[in-house]
Amino acid sequence: MLGMPYAFSQSGWLLGVVALGTMSALNVYAMLLLIKTRRQLESKGHTGIEGYGDVGRVLSGARGERFVNICLVISQVGFATAYIIFIAANINNIAGIDRAYICFGCVPILALLVQIQDLKDLSPFSLIADVANIAGLTAVMCQDWKAYHDFHQPVLTHDFSKVIYVSAVTLYSLEGIGMVLPIESSCANPKRFPSLLTKTLIAVASLMAVFGCCGYFAFSSLTEAPITLNLDGGVATIV
Repeated sequence: MLGMPYAFSQSGWLLGVVALGTMSALNVYAMLLLIKTRRQLESKGHTGIEGYGDVGRVLSGARGERFVNICLVISQVGFATAYIIFIAANINNIAGIDRAYICFGCVPILALLVQIQDLKDLSPFSLIADVANIAGLTAVMCQDWKAYHDFHQPVLTHDFSKVIYVSAVTLYSLEGIGMVLPIESSCANPKRFPSLLTKTLIAVASLMAVFGCCGYFAFSSLTEAPITLNLDGGVATIV
């Protein structure tokens, strides 16, 4: 989400919103299709389908499970790497610590967290993350509002040459299909999960669209990725 304002600055805010809505709809459809596939397999007597790889095993055997798991590993390594880079960029901007030290320092912590196999055990970390997200997004949008009044420049509505880029960023921002089946399995009432998932992702996509537009409107062509690099010192430099 922190990279969404920069993506909008590349594609234009209108094209960015359209791309975000389109990718969100496709993402929700794929997630619901995965749930539907598992339920159909379970209705035919297949059991023990706890994750994405299990679906591949039932449909295509051991090779199918291996292929799906390899794809998941590649995608998650990419996402995790991007997250670490974002963390390093922000801490470096605040404290001046070398990014390489920050990146390598994150690895042991993440290596410990991924040993937890039950999602319920991660709920305290999730709660802390939710509070941090709300506080961080609120602070960023307040800074956007201030910067919009202090530094207001024309904004781009669309640039179709960047449609692939903004689509890739929005798809990355909405990643998580590999977690759908484990999360559904952890629900007290799995039958309500599809409806809850759809409503939640609609709300998340709407928030992302507003957040992306606010950041881009505030800093125009000088929007950075992540947007936090524009805050405080960034605003002072621009003004």
